[in-house]
Amino acid sequence: MIRSAGVGALLGGLLVLVVVLPWDLDDFCRSEGWGCLWVFFMLMAAVPVVAALVGWVVLRLVGVRPAWRVAGVGALLGVLAAVLSARAGSWGPWVLFAAPPVLAAAYAVAAAVALPGVGSLRRWGVLAGVLVLLWALAGVLGERQVSGYRERQLAFAQVPLLATELDGYRLYFAEADQYSGTFGYLILPSSVPVGAADRERLGIRVTVAPQLPGFAPPNACEVVSGSTQRDSGPCEQVAPDTWRATTYDSFRYVARRQGVIVVLAGSLTVRKTGFLTT
Repeated sequence: MIRSAGVGALLGGLLVLVVVLPWDLDDFCRSEGWGCLWVFFMLMAAVPVVAALVGWVVLRLVGVRPAWRVAGVGALLGVLAAVLSARAGSWGPWVLFAAPPVLAAAYAVAAAVALPGVGSLRRWGVLAGVLVLLWALAGVLGERQVSGYRERQLAFAQVPLLATELDGYRLYFAEADQYSGTFGYLILPSSVPVGAADRERLGIRVTVAPQLPGFAPPNACEVVSGSTQRDSGPCEQVAPDTWRATTYDSFRYVARRQGVIVVLAGSLTVRKTGFLTT
């Protein structure tokens, strides 16, 4: 087990070395014509296989027999550790540098359950139970990470969570932007699947933003329409504190509610005043 743990630590150190080396991946992606995303997936698939092969060779050299069992189980546990870390939302530079101790533990466990005369069905059962518990714990931690991130974003945005209610529509992709101080989401007709390629064209993009100093309708409807872009121009009042501006292919509705500006843009048509005041 000690020798297997040493081999795992060695493999973890090699992994850190490979990642921190100054690879010119941009040129490699362009030269191969696959795109960097494909190269990333190829590396993700190749790293466990290469680690298992290198681990098998080194384990044989240090006298672990049969080496292939420890190499296979150790590589599998290493992949599971990476998956659990991602599920728990624990990505960051420290995760990479934790590879040597994590792989050392993975290969030690692999030796404890896979080697003849050492491993047993009971130990396999204990390992399976621990992995199930870790999977559940990682899920809870991941949900807390996501919830905490959303809470921080909303706190930075400092705008009320106003949501438009339209019959036959559903709300998706709610997110706050701490840099522009906005809260936005997309509402889609029930007939449009959330994965549709043209969902932005068929849906309505809603943005809740602080009122800018230059906002003075109907002559200047200056609002935040993106992370840095600002929309400025005349608008027409269609209801109390509600205006409509014409875009190149649709209408943009701008409303002042609770001291902030709500912008509705997308597949909108002209609405009657009664629709906008309910």
